[in-house]
This record gives sequence, C-alpha cells and structure tokens, in this order.
Amino acid sequence: MVTAADAELATLVVRYAPQRGGPAEIEDRFFIGRPGDVAAVYGVGRWLRILRAGRVHVPGDPYEVCRDTDRALALLRRCIGASVQLVLARRLERTITLWTDSGVERIGAVIDFVEGTDSLLIRRRGGGALMYVPRDSLIRFESALLERLEVISVELPPRC
Repeated sequence: MVTAADAELATLVVRYAPQRGGPAEIEDRFFIGRPGDVAAVYGVGRWLRILRAGRVHVPGDPYEVCRDTDRALALLRRCIGASVQLVLARRLERTITLWTDSGVERIGAVIDFVEGTDSLLIRRRGGGALMYVPRDSLIRFESALLERLEVISVELPPRC
C-alpha cells in the first residue's frame, strides 16, 4: 500500500507499507526528469502504474506532466492508500568506516578489502583503481553489511 510520496529535485520518492511480512516500510526512488532519458522513461512508467492503481487520471501527455515535478507529485499523493503489488529484490551492500588522523570516513559500494602490514586496499564497485589507505594514518576500520529491499517493479494488484 502506498503510504507517502515526496520529491527530491527530479526524483520521486514513494514509501510503501507491506500488507504482510517484511519490513515496516519500503522506499522506492525513481527519476522522472530529462524526457527521452532511459531512466526517465522507466520512472514515468512506474509513476503511471502507481497512478493507475490509485485510479488517478493523467491529463495530457505524461512526459509533459512529469516535467513539472510538483504537479507529478500532487497526482502521486492522490494515490496514498492505493494497493499495489511490488516485485522486490534483496540487495546487500558492504561499507567500510575508516577512522584516520584526518577524521572519520564511510566508504560505500565496497566489493572486497585486504588488510596488509603497511596499508588497507579497498576494491569498490564500478571498477577503477584500488583505494589505498596507508596504515600509519589509519587508527581503526570497521566493515558492515547492509541489507535492503529494492523495488524492481510496481504492478497492479491481481483482481479477485
């Protein structure tokens, strides 16, 4: 069930409350800006499915409506209370928090790390060079694994 909707620039943020099991709340973000952009086409499609579930009519071209984020958000907020069926995927993200002489830094999207005698080497998602943290400036570090649910798709609930 849709419980809340907000906007951050050209991204709509929707919160759902599962009707059975799972976490207390699931958050979904989708981009609706820049017409013609693949992410925007995907986001406008998701927005339209939520409006359809809430039985909200879109006046005119949906891409034109989504150019005005406030207008798109107003229509989306009319869907609060609507039932939708979510397709979810479990995502795990490893992070490392570093305490160094210069302060505390949290590094996300970590694939792997290796602790050596003179340094800490960190491999991050997206490729690129290994991140090198010299041991002499490192006070301590801590790794964590965060689990979250990612909304893959929003569908209309099945009719009984």
